[in-house]
Parts: sequence; C-alpha cells; structure tokens
Amino acid sequence: MAEETGRAKAPPRRRLRSLFGFKVFEQFFLAVAPDVTGMLVAQGELSVEAMAAFERWSRGDVAPDGLSGLKDLEQACDDARRRLMSALRAALATPINQEDLYVLSERCDRVVNAARDIAAEATDLGWKPDLHAAEMATCLSEGMAEIVRGFSLLRADPSGASAAADSAVRHAHRVEHAYRAAMADLLKSPDLLTVFTTREIYRRYGRSAELLTALGDRLWYSVLAEA
Repeated sequence: MAEETGRAKAPPRRRLRSLFGFKVFEQFFLAVAPDVTGMLVAQGELSVEAMAAFERWSRGDVAPDGLSGLKDLEQACDDARRRLMSALRAALATPINQEDLYVLSERCDRVVNAARDIAAEATDLGWKPDLHAAEMATCLSEGMAEIVRGFSLLRADPSGASAAADSAVRHAHRVEHAYRAAMADLLKSPDLLTVFTTREIYRRYGRSAELLTALGDRLWYSVLAEA
C-alpha cells in the first residue's frame, strides 16, 4: 500500500537492472539489440553519396537528371534515418547512447537537406554553379566523408573518431574561407541581380558548412560521452 501511495514505480529498465545487475542487463539486451551503430553508418554512407552528387552538380559535370539523382539520394537518406529511429524506439539498450545516435543522425540529415535545397533553389532560379561553388561543395563532400569515417570508428577507435571529427570541422572552415573569397569576387560584378541571387546561394553554402561543423562537434561530444 505504501508503494502505491508514496512513490511511483521505477522505470522498467531500472527495475531490470536492479533485478539482474547492470552488467548482465547490458550484455543480454545488447546481444539482442538491432545494429543501430551499423544503421547510423549506413545512413552516413548514403549521405556521402548524396554530398558527392551535390559536388558533381556544383561542378556542372552531371547528367540532365543530376538534380533528380540528388533528390533520390536524399530520400534514401531519409529512409535510412527512419529505419534507425524505428530501431531506437524498439531497443531496450544500445552500444552507443540513444540520444547521441539520434542527434548524429538528425544533424547528418540536415547537411544533406541543405545541399538538396541549394541545388533545387538554384535550378528554379536558373543559377549556374561557378568555381567558388564547386570549391565549397568539394569541402562539404570531403567533410561528410570524414564524419562517416568517424561514425564507423566510434566504438572501436574513439581517438580515430575524434580525429575524423576534427578533420570534418577543418573542411567546414575551408568552406568559410572559400565563401569570403567568393563574396569578394562577386562584389566586382556590375549586375546587381546576379550579385543578389549569387550572394543568397553562396550564403546557403556557408550555412551548410555551419551545419557540418555542428555535426562534427556532436561527434566529438559522442566520443567523450562514451569514454
């Protein structure tokens, strides 16, 4: 009676831990848990493909269906993220903190969405990527590849994962340098409409770099959380 009126029952996980002991609990449920780390890596690998497609679009060396190909890859990334979210809901225990997995997946998705939006808006406006856009896209693509390398090392090699996060952030900073050079060149144009349109597109590349930096920072945090 005292238990009913005094305090709420402990959450199921806590009761299981009390009953079986933490190590037994962890070993048993991790053994039957879905491979959520592998699912994060799978989403990341699709994200690398999407950013590579974005880089090709930014270089202008894509087929006429280049934008639709990028959109298809972005959709595949969304599908992979949904599978991961479903697995996280079902799992009682995961080898990496569930919040870290969720945030890494979400921030990875933001970078890909930003790239898709840049290509879609530029196409609608009739804007053609230039050398500055190509340079920024290359940095973003290489940064995403480093992020996913960090995903794959998160459990087995935390030091390698943190080094990959650092490398990704450096690539993002290279976008910022390229952005400033692009803006300096743009101001030399006498065509105000071109200046206005191109400035907005460049800003979106810069915003994508900020999203990549946030993703790298969260990867670093995840390394610390697992230490």
